[in-house]
Amino acid sequence: MNKILPYLKVFVLAILAGLSIGLGGFLYLLITWGLPNELGKALGSAAFSVGLFLVCTFGLWLYTGKIGNVFEGKQKASFYISLPICLIGNAVGAIGLGYLCFAIFRETDLFIVAQSAANSRLALNSFYDYLSFCLRSTLCGFCVYMAVKLFAKNRLKPLGISMLVFFVFLFVYCGFQHCIANMFYLGFGNGYGNGMAYVSLLLAIAFNSIGPILGIAVFKILETKKAE
Repeated sequence: MNKILPYLKVFVLAILAGLSIGLGGFLYLLITWGLPNELGKALGSAAFSVGLFLVCTFGLWLYTGKIGNVFEGKQKASFYISLPICLIGNAVGAIGLGYLCFAIFRETDLFIVAQSAANSRLALNSFYDYLSFCLRSTLCGFCVYMAVKLFAKNRLKPLGISMLVFFVFLFVYCGFQHCIANMFYLGFGNGYGNGMAYVSLLLAIAFNSIGPILGIAVFKILETKKAE
């Protein structure tokens, strides 16, 4: 039982992380619905950072915030077991909140906005669409890695918070693909009836996982510059 408890804790913290990212996605949709212009998109993108701020502040387990540790060096065996548990927990939280929002708002115009967000994750009709989606997923992984690491280095300080908000704003405003956020959007927009939902999620997960390599390279370059 004692061996199971740490993984159960990871699962609970991962569900909370999925809920937090879902909350960020909900705030984005709510603001862009209320302000359907570039200002609304910008404010919604900034508001999305609430989700990652909660994750980092309360030490929740978010897959896109943890996967970078794999490339930083050798981890304990328990970490590699925890990663898939984390991803499943994130999915439970994000998809669960998505369908809760669907049940509450399905008769409102907000659902139309959510449906549009879901459909945009399903629009993979050509080689260019796939290439663009994969590149945007990779860049999202990079942005999340940078946000999490810079926040950790400057925990609850103005610089750490501003860097977290900046990188979250960047990936949301630019339309980069975040696998956990997409789980929420697809739930809210009732998009899981389309088989492409699972293809797009698998691609987002895979290329979000590659993105941190770019972040690690950036930090190594900066460290080399400091050493000089």
